[in-house]
Amino acid sequence: MMPITRGTRADGTRPSVPLGAIAALSGVASVVGFLLVLEFASGLTQGWLSPLLPSILQRYDTAAASLNWVNAVYLLSSAVCVPLLSKLGDRYGHRRFLVVAAVSVAVGSVLVAVAPTFEILLLGRAVQGPLAAFLSLEFAIVRERAGSLAGRAIGLIVGALALGGSAGLLLSGVARQHLSLSATLWIPAALMILMVPVAALLVPETTLRTTGRLDWAGAALLSAGLVLLLAAVGNGSGWGWTDARTVGGIAGGLTVLAVWVRFEQRVAYPFVDVSLLMRGGLGLPVLAGLFAGAELFGSQAASALYLGLPASTGVGLGLTVLQLGLVLLAFGLAAFAGTWLAPRLSERAGSRTALAVGALLTAAGYVLTALAHDAVATFVIWQVMVGVGNGLVLATLSTYVVTLAPADAVGISSGLLNTARTVGGAVSGAAFAALMAALSTHVPGVAKPVTVEAGYVTVWLACAALVIVVAALAFRLPANNHDPEGRRGR
Repeated sequence: MMPITRGTRADGTRPSVPLGAIAALSGVASVVGFLLVLEFASGLTQGWLSPLLPSILQRYDTAAASLNWVNAVYLLSSAVCVPLLSKLGDRYGHRRFLVVAAVSVAVGSVLVAVAPTFEILLLGRAVQGPLAAFLSLEFAIVRERAGSLAGRAIGLIVGALALGGSAGLLLSGVARQHLSLSATLWIPAALMILMVPVAALLVPETTLRTTGRLDWAGAALLSAGLVLLLAAVGNGSGWGWTDARTVGGIAGGLTVLAVWVRFEQRVAYPFVDVSLLMRGGLGLPVLAGLFAGAELFGSQAASALYLGLPASTGVGLGLTVLQLGLVLLAFGLAAFAGTWLAPRLSERAGSRTALAVGALLTAAGYVLTALAHDAVATFVIWQVMVGVGNGLVLATLSTYVVTLAPADAVGISSGLLNTARTVGGAVSGAAFAALMAALSTHVPGVAKPVTVEAGYVTVWLACAALVIVVAALAFRLPANNHDPEGRRGR
């Protein structure tokens, strides 16, 4: 049989490409394609609920302050689920626990769609918590299956998440204009039900396993510390930042996490090998993820609110729900472009340079937004810069952690990065909400206080400062062996 060929050498002959190599590339493409579908569905589900909160408030006739629990319960559940499912994936198989996560999210989504009471809806949100573990489990599958293409695959997967989230924000608002709340909530539920067979039948299992007993005590300590911390931070605005519950929760969470670190250093088979964070090179990228999450998630509410506030308030651009959704979709497309660019820039200039470029581009976008934000077109241009920069940062950090982690600890290592981003976003979201509440005023004809322009400008400048910290940390990262400078140094 003649070998399949492609391309032409300088001497006019055509090099042969073995059928096995073509089959391998085709296999990688199919695996990554299915993971992209899963992550797009994950992003769409994560973005779907926020535009529906006013309708949820009306259906269940609950207090407006109680709506905070719709996102808080999911956040607390994901803080427990991400490290645990990531570690179980390292131990028993990442595809297996990707299926477990998909089943849980499908069940939770159905509960949210059919919930007869507000309490059942919150239960559904808690059952949806494993949705946040999709990324770390998918990264481990890509690390084993994609080989040298892992960086590009990870960038596409992160981009699919960003694009799905933006599409969810847009499509849920459009769907609600034409459908009942129940029918609108059934759309992501039906989608997640379809994702279960995709994960179970079309995604291959990993073969490498970590050894030793599972450190359930370490898992419990980490989960308890994160839940205490995030519950206190997430409810600080409602409870009051000097309230005993807030102060006690933050202090208790930090204390439990400190105990967890000491405990993990003493057990034979720790839930998380703390030495990887302290001396193995993972500590700095996880810290960078904390600041990146604080910038990304902390800025979203302020930017969306500024775009949607009517001109009668004296601040804001007055976009309709559909216009706002289209702008948010543009941000998602910009982030996807950044994730596509990230591995290509890393291959040429190194991960540290790619991370620094993304962070500085993001910072420039925020500074320009703070300086000129009175026209929709100008605002969108600056925020597209932010989107591309964020895509670069998130994809580069994810790839860096996945390639640096030991082969049998990819799940838990990337899970820690995702958890750090969540914690950073929760802290900055609460801090920015308090800041915007403090910098607000009463406007005639408007029932609720309106944040003044200085409040938004302060948030954008604070986000610029957060990503400048990420840029500074980028230059302190050790060179990765997958980067040009890392290969030269071997």
